[in-house]
Amino acid sequence: MSFKRRLSFSIVGLVLILTVVLSMVYLRHLLRMQLQSAFQQAQMVAQQVESATMDTLSGPPPLATPEQSAAYWRQAVREDDELREILLRSLASFNTIAEIAVTDQYGEVLSGSMERHQWVRRPKFKELAEKGFIEQLRAVYAPHQDYEISRTFGYEGRPVLELHVAVPTAFLWGELKPQIRELGIAALLSLLAALVLAVVFSRIAFRPLDRLGQAIDRMTRGEFAPSLPADQPQRNEYTAITSKLSLLGQQFRDAREGISSLRGNMQQLMRKLEGAVLLFDANDHLIIASAATEPFLGQGRWQMMGQSIEEVFPAGSELGALVVSAVQLRQPLEGRVVEIPNEPRPSLRVLLSVELMEDFATRRRLGTLVLLRDADTRRQIETQVEVSSRLAAISRLTGGVAHHIKNPLNAITLHLELLKNRLSASSDQPPPPELEVIAREMNRLDHVVKTFLDFNRPVDLKLAEVSLDGLVQEVAALAGPDATSRKVRIEVLNGAADSAITIKADRDQLKEAVLNLVVNAIQAMPQGGELKLAVVRLGSEVELSVADQGVGIAPQDREKIFRLYFTTKKDGSGIGLASTFRVVQLHNGTIDFSSELGRGTTFRVRFPAVEAR
Repeated sequence: MSFKRRLSFSIVGLVLILTVVLSMVYLRHLLRMQLQSAFQQAQMVAQQVESATMDTLSGPPPLATPEQSAAYWRQAVREDDELREILLRSLASFNTIAEIAVTDQYGEVLSGSMERHQWVRRPKFKELAEKGFIEQLRAVYAPHQDYEISRTFGYEGRPVLELHVAVPTAFLWGELKPQIRELGIAALLSLLAALVLAVVFSRIAFRPLDRLGQAIDRMTRGEFAPSLPADQPQRNEYTAITSKLSLLGQQFRDAREGISSLRGNMQQLMRKLEGAVLLFDANDHLIIASAATEPFLGQGRWQMMGQSIEEVFPAGSELGALVVSAVQLRQPLEGRVVEIPNEPRPSLRVLLSVELMEDFATRRRLGTLVLLRDADTRRQIETQVEVSSRLAAISRLTGGVAHHIKNPLNAITLHLELLKNRLSASSDQPPPPELEVIAREMNRLDHVVKTFLDFNRPVDLKLAEVSLDGLVQEVAALAGPDATSRKVRIEVLNGAADSAITIKADRDQLKEAVLNLVVNAIQAMPQGGELKLAVVRLGSEVELSVADQGVGIAPQDREKIFRLYFTTKKDGSGIGLASTFRVVQLHNGTIDFSSELGRGTTFRVRFPAVEAR
């Protein structure tokens, strides 16, 4: 469809929309006025009839019981001809009233404007007045029905009589019908006028624009040298515009190719970068965002594209306040730790960096680069690398030290036994207790040296496909008696009950590592509690979580718990978690934890999963 026709249809459509909107607004106002007027008239009639009814019941009933009093009132209303005359006059005075009646609480007509023994209840008029415009219009235009206004008379808190005023919707339609007809005629005339105006305007004003539109169409197809038609006189204005269009088209093509190439290179670069990257132009509108942006900001990057920096980072949040202030004050930020709310999950801790890109010569700001990185993940990686380095250093150190200690230690133990034998042979007295103390301490030192050597010795993994959920069930059964004696209930949650979750592992090594985690969790709950073991499949990985309700890990100890011989228990050796960390690393896995003092600790171990065949 040509630009001329689109614009013509747009003019007609705009006039149509304006006409319909204004007509509906006027009709809505008119309908509400009609309903309000009818409601006020019905209220006035109800007040008049209520006053007349109260005059009929002005005296107190002569009988004492409520039933007799109610019967007296009903009889008084039924026999009052003056009240009936008032009802008939009220009905004749207002064409908005269909029927008036005074009934008992059961709906029997005692006095009314029509010969009817039982009152037919109608919907409340107030409900019609409170409805929306469309529903009110439908109620008026649909098959007509009556709405009523009612009031209740009671004696000693008990309803005895009811006053009903019925208002028909037929009169509303009769009032609105001429107005709707006039509105329809006006709308039709407006549309015809808009159509004529659009046709005339397009014929007169759009002839040069048609030629320019054709030139632009050629530009979009890659034809960047538009020429004038042969029969077109060489007007200076048109020639100048055509020449500028040609130049603009060439520049547009070059710029589009350059931007496309630059955008592709930047997208490839951002996919390789760690964290989220957002690039804003000089007007602070987002032009590029990496896919990693979505988890941090909670919305799609294509949804954010084109938004201002205040819309992407609302100033009401800590993150938004830092970014906006850095841009406004032209002060870059580097590695600022910020917490982002992530309800119902825990808050995200991110490292915020804001770089201001400027033209070196003019110092004019060209844009803003915002970088977001996961602070917790980076800290965990650094911690695990540090722990791995320390364990490697300990292994190298213990390997040399243990071998140098082992031989002298064996010689000392041998000579100690010879000394004990000589003393026993030369004397009937038992060896002095000091020798027993020396022997016991030598045995303990020998055990420590063996531990060093075992930890430093290369491990020959016997890898096979192991059902991790089945192994967890075995560990839970193995630790069950100890848990029962400590009032700990073990619950195993299987994330894939219909199929086994399998990994490549050394079953014995892995079982020992999981058992270390379970035993530590049981010992962390001296007052008892619940221990949850869960195995779930997360994409290409399998996660084992061990969650207790124990005392938790103090913040100052959280970076030390995987160190060899570090322990917070009185009788602990400090070997269990270090060995578990080593086994997890040997299986190409990762281990981390979260802890809260007084509420418990959750260890999470992840391994590569075996794909189902």
